[in-house]
Amino acid sequence: FAKNAHRAAKDLKAGTTNYTNAALIYYQQGLGEEDVAARASVTVKAANVTGQSSAEVSEQLTAVWNGYKVVAEEAELYVDKLAAVAATTAADLEELSTGMSKVASAASTMGVDVDQLSAQLATIVSVTRQDASVVGTALKTIYARMGDLKVSGVDEFGTSLGDVSGQLKQMGIDVLDQEGNLRDMGEVIEEVAEKWGTWTDAQQQAAAVAIAGKRQYNNLIALFENWDMYESAKGTSQTSAGTLQKQQDIYADSLEAKLKGI
Repeated sequence: FAKNAHRAAKDLKAGTTNYTNAALIYYQQGLGEEDVAARASVTVKAANVTGQSSAEVSEQLTAVWNGYKVVAEEAELYVDKLAAVAATTAADLEELSTGMSKVASAASTMGVDVDQLSAQLATIVSVTRQDASVVGTALKTIYARMGDLKVSGVDEFGTSLGDVSGQLKQMGIDVLDQEGNLRDMGEVIEEVAEKWGTWTDAQQQAAAVAIAGKRQYNNLIALFENWDMYESAKGTSQTSAGTLQKQQDIYADSLEAKLKGI
């Protein structure tokens, strides 16, 4: 392991300790050698790009990978998506990985795919400049609220699922499918966005409150009011393969890497 770790770290222009710290975390998660090698390599690349420690990055990426049940061969692709979106928006890779670590599991459960989530995070963070962890938690609250409504039928403000679905249905949005099940939240949000510009200010606020609740609706309004940014970021995420490696190559040629003598 020591020989392989030293060789991998050298190839990544990183210290051997950085690599072994990341690998140890993944071994402690019970992963096999293939998964550990893939995740440790991606973690070190992301740490090089963000300037964080491999331990910090591994915590953030573990939440993303586990939330979306990512297999070893797809580990880097998911970080490609974050890196590409970060390069084309005002939200950087550290912010996106931090925000996504707060919400990935809930997003996956509620039917928001990783391209939709990365675009939602990037748009809201770029526009509001809130801390990424706050935005991630806000989105988690939105998804969890919809999930809670599905189970119990009432949110903390006493709003029932019937009220939510009925209000949105009047605006042409069906929250439930034909079998009475809650639709994927990513799909619902995009359908609302399609109709957003045709609604009055009162209708827009009502729709945002119905979906997000009174505490988080401002985040949805920020998203809908900057929908072009969302669509651009989503498209970037969908065509992002190889982005992290390109950024790693830039780092490898940087003064920082050369000063480290690795």
